[in-house]
Amino acid sequence: MVFYKTMKAVSVTLILASLSQTALAAQIPVSDVFNNWTNTSDMVGNSNEGAWALNSNSITATGNHRGSLVSDVVLDADFSFSLNSIARDNDSFGMLWGYQDANNHYRFTWAQDWGESGSGTTNGGSGGIYDGFKIIKETNGISSVLFSSDLEYGRNYNYDFSVSGTSTGFDLSVKNLTTSTSIFNQSIADTTHRGGRVGIHEYYQDSGNAWSNFNVTASVPEPSTLAVFALGMLGLASRRMNKKI
Repeated sequence: MVFYKTMKAVSVTLILASLSQTALAAQIPVSDVFNNWTNTSDMVGNSNEGAWALNSNSITATGNHRGSLVSDVVLDADFSFSLNSIARDNDSFGMLWGYQDANNHYRFTWAQDWGESGSGTTNGGSGGIYDGFKIIKETNGISSVLFSSDLEYGRNYNYDFSVSGTSTGFDLSVKNLTTSTSIFNQSIADTTHRGGRVGIHEYYQDSGNAWSNFNVTASVPEPSTLAVFALGMLGLASRRMNKKI
């Protein structure tokens, strides 16, 4: 009887797992992002001002906004994360991934007038201070620039951001949905922060961007992992049967 129950448990487990052998993709409603993700300080200046606000189909912010939203789930290294953002001011905004905490993560920051202090270029924009986009690795509170460009965003354009994990690091792409053009596509070889949470951040974005279409794809256990689990369960059942005899 013990063997039968154990075998039944193994069968059910394998059947359920086999149904999820492909990556699990899901669009996250903006209401779930707003209600369940963690509201924390911005990643550039470690400060808070204004607040996130929920609209019918997007998340915006109030005031001269500084802040971040970090997901309530942890993704493994084989993931993808994408979203849309309409730029509504002339300062900084971007996305987070591989997030362990505020001192350990990756972030993409895009600035028109006021970006990451001490990194990137100082070309263009009315303020002329650290404009363009940057891929930043934050490790133990120390920022390092993995890639940078002086290319600025355009206000009131709708952008699509997408990042996905690879065996050697991650791929990041940016598209201008308003003009149907590809802005940026870069592969980065860095595995310092393998897996983690994802999120968004803003730095002095007056009234905030309009964020929408949050999508996450996460991997599931490999078949080999399931096989090891099944063998372990069978071994346990065999030991119980031997004790009964």
